[in-house]
Amino acid sequence: MTNPRRTAGTAALLLACALGAAACGSSAPPAPAPVPASTGPTATGPETNTVFTTDRPLDSGELTLAAEQLRHRAELLGLPNPRVKAGDGTLTLTTAGPVADRLAALTHRAALEIRPVLAAVVDATPAPADAPDRWRDRLAALDCAAPAAQAAPGTELLACDRADPSGVRSKLALGPIAVQGSEIADSSAAADTNGAGWQVRVHFTPAGGTAFADLTGRIAQLQEPENQLAILVDGYVLSHPFVVEAITGGQAAVTGAFTKEQAEELAAQLATQALPADLHPVGATP
Repeated sequence: MTNPRRTAGTAALLLACALGAAACGSSAPPAPAPVPASTGPTATGPETNTVFTTDRPLDSGELTLAAEQLRHRAELLGLPNPRVKAGDGTLTLTTAGPVADRLAALTHRAALEIRPVLAAVVDATPAPADAPDRWRDRLAALDCAAPAAQAAPGTELLACDRADPSGVRSKLALGPIAVQGSEIADSSAAADTNGAGWQVRVHFTPAGGTAFADLTGRIAQLQEPENQLAILVDGYVLSHPFVVEAITGGQAAVTGAFTKEQAEELAAQLATQALPADLHPVGATP
């Protein structure tokens, strides 16, 4: 399979064999205020204990799942020797070292969406005459300076991509969600084999892999721009590369100019979609 065109200002979705690659960035909410931590000597250094509550009561099974997912997320974030204890409706994360600025990454659940592109025009008013009739006026009126509107999974969405170095953006009409974050089984950070920083390797669930193969196989037969798919994280369009053939194998590699820390954070957020509830840091234990 050939590599797709790069969208200016973003890395592209590298479609090679069963491995796709897409530029992706995470827009996490502001980090909560630091939680005081107690420390004590361990074999590997000072030990930090951070307590989390959930936004709703969890039964024992859900609490056990949340504990394992929190531990896994901490491990993916590179926190040393993470352990999690569940009890009395709370989770206590113990690490050999401070949590510091990783609190937001530990608690935020990134929302990933993959949607087909229905129409795309360069940001200009009015929209060019070759824009599809059904989208022309709506795309012309779209304000790229405003946040993208929220849309239900089964509905269409208007959004703008990120500006390229010259400041040019594209306005996009997107179809319903074809693949979403809940269909990711696991993800991990790894050095990019092409030497371009770090990447996030994503493994879909069987259902997610099938949906991704179906989407890429269907749009590969269409004319531009309908042969493109848009990758969104937390409502932001980060890339909309075109596809030349179905991508099977249930894997993708999110690549771009990531630092190690950025790749670890996105991997941790995408790998733990099964968190049964939002987590909130509230304090520390001895």
